[in-house]
Amino acid sequence: MLGEFVPRDMAAKLATRGRALPEHLIDFSPDTVRASYNRHPFLVSHHLDQHPAFRLPTLFSLCRRLPLSEVKYRVGVIPATADFDSSYARFSKGLSLDDVLDRFEESRAYICIYNPERDPAYRPILESILSEVAAAIDECDPVITWYSTYIFISTQDSVTPYHMDREMNFLLQVRGTKHVALWDPADDEVMSPADRDRLLSMFGSQRATYSPSFESKAMHYDLLPGIGVHHPFIAPHRVTTGSELSISLAFTFRTQKSDKLTSAHAFNYLLRRCGWLPEEVGHSAVADEIKVVASNAAKVPISLLQRAWRARRMAT
Repeated sequence: MLGEFVPRDMAAKLATRGRALPEHLIDFSPDTVRASYNRHPFLVSHHLDQHPAFRLPTLFSLCRRLPLSEVKYRVGVIPATADFDSSYARFSKGLSLDDVLDRFEESRAYICIYNPERDPAYRPILESILSEVAAAIDECDPVITWYSTYIFISTQDSVTPYHMDREMNFLLQVRGTKHVALWDPADDEVMSPADRDRLLSMFGSQRATYSPSFESKAMHYDLLPGIGVHHPFIAPHRVTTGSELSISLAFTFRTQKSDKLTSAHAFNYLLRRCGWLPEEVGHSAVADEIKVVASNAAKVPISLLQRAWRARRMAT
C-alpha cells in the first residue's frame, strides 16, 4: 500500500517532537490553522526551496534508484479535462524512465515520485515535516494515523487534471510556479453526497468528474517557491504549472477524525448499493458513530443489508 501508517506510540509523540524542533521547514500561523484547517484552503510559507534534497539533479538521482513502480510519468501536452487515474498510462508514449530523464524538457514531461519517505536520504526530512504538521494541527485534529508524500517535477505549462484525493494535503512549491484551483468538497453541486460516499467506499472508489459549471466556484491560488497551500479533506483540485520547470512536494495525511469520516462514508455507500437513501455524513454525530462501528467491523455482508431492504419494502 502507498504511504506509511503511523504507529500509535509514535503518533502520540509527534506533536511534542514537532514543537521541540530547533528549526522548522514550514511556517504555520496558529490563528490561520485554527480558523481554516480542513474548512478552507490557506497559504503557508516554507523553506524546502532552500534544501539541497529538492534540487533537480538530486531528484533525478532519486528517480533512478527507486523501484520503477514508485516513479510515474507522462509526456506531451495533457488536456485539463483528461481522466486523472488513466493519464499516466495514456500519455507515456512508450518511453522509458531513462528516456524521460535524459530528455526531460524536450519531452514536455511530468514526473511524480511516490513515497520518497521510503528512501533513507529523504526519510528524516519528511518525518520532520510529519512532526511539524502534527504540532500545527494538534489542537484541532490530533493523532495522524497515516501519511504519504509525492514529489512532482514538471516542465512548463503542465496540467494535473481535475481530481480529488482521499486525505488532507499541503502542496509546497519548491521551484517554478503553479496555479492551483480548489473546490469546496461540501458543495453538493461539485460533489453530491453519493459522490462523497462512493469516493471513500471500500468498493466504489471512483472519483467524481468535472463539469464546466464548476468553474465559477473555484478558489484560485498562485504558488511561488517557498509558498504552499492546504487542501482540505477530499477537496477537488486542478493544478497547472507556469512557463518554467516546476518542482513541488505534496504532503498528504490522514487522522483519526478523517478515518472516522471515511468509515462513515464507506458504510453509507454500502447502504446506497442496497437501495437505501442514508442520512448524509455530518448531519448526526450519533448516526455517524454507528456507521463507523458498523463499517470498521466489516462483518455486515451486503447480502444481509439487501435482505433487510427487501423485507422493509415488503412490509410497507
